[in-house]
Amino acid sequence: MTLETVAPAQGLTLENDGIRLTVRPDLGGRIDQLEDLSTGHRWLWHPPDYRAGATRSLPVGASFDDHWSGGWDEVFPNDAAGPFRDRDLVDHGELWSQAWEIREQSPTCLTLAYQCQTVPVQVEKTIQLDARLPQATLVYRFHNQSEQAIPFLFKHHAAIAIEAGDEILLPDCWVEPAFLEFSKVIGQPGKTRFPKALNATGEAIDLRVIPPPESRLQEFYYTSELAEGYCGIRHRRSQSTLLMTFDRQDFPYVWMFQSYGGWRDHYVVVVEPCTTLPADLDTACRNGTAAWLPAQASQYRRLTLTLQGE
Repeated sequence: MTLETVAPAQGLTLENDGIRLTVRPDLGGRIDQLEDLSTGHRWLWHPPDYRAGATRSLPVGASFDDHWSGGWDEVFPNDAAGPFRDRDLVDHGELWSQAWEIREQSPTCLTLAYQCQTVPVQVEKTIQLDARLPQATLVYRFHNQSEQAIPFLFKHHAAIAIEAGDEILLPDCWVEPAFLEFSKVIGQPGKTRFPKALNATGEAIDLRVIPPPESRLQEFYYTSELAEGYCGIRHRRSQSTLLMTFDRQDFPYVWMFQSYGGWRDHYVVVVEPCTTLPADLDTACRNGTAAWLPAQASQYRRLTLTLQGE
């Protein structure tokens, strides 16, 4: 197991016999790559022009879509930008765009921290790699430094590299299009039970199987009332699975953003366990589906990623 720093980009590598994680404190503290050492499969997507050796400096409030370069970001304290309760919340929050401080590091564990600017919250993330298994646990601590409770949205934003015939993994749950005008797979408003949905002509479709990039499709749906706390992708060619598991109290929803060549020519599925529904935080507060951080309190949320062979 090794820990190495690569300059000038700030890359930290956690590795055991089965898995290798590359973490970028300078790029929002994200997991930049996740490699299955038994198959050689690299799970995380980046656009063709992505340069792993380059860094960047973005202001808080930069456009997420215009600067998105893949990997496994986190989104906090909001998704949709705009004024909210006397605060000016920025696009996809601020964690993804800013450099994180390295607090502790070892061959199997890394702790990063970030002081938010749009809300009085400090965020700490610990990535703990299992000593033997191809598995890592991600633990997040949110500390409210103010005397008022803060409503928030926190979600993972894991861009998964896909191939035609791969499979989306979700438990029994409700599915609904996030924005029907964006949807090119689901064609009807309202909820259905995964994996079934209705297309524009009312025919039943299966949401599990990933179509080829020539389909030029795109989709974005929310899931709720998950029967179990998991989601993931099965990679058909390597006969392996990336599985995320979590307590449903920590992440009661999973968002699934899919571009099958249809959005900006990208071919990617973004898997997003989330605390909150929908993207607009004000609507979530009215609906009672926002997460809350009590005054002067700390809160922890946890997710485990595991690579599995067939």
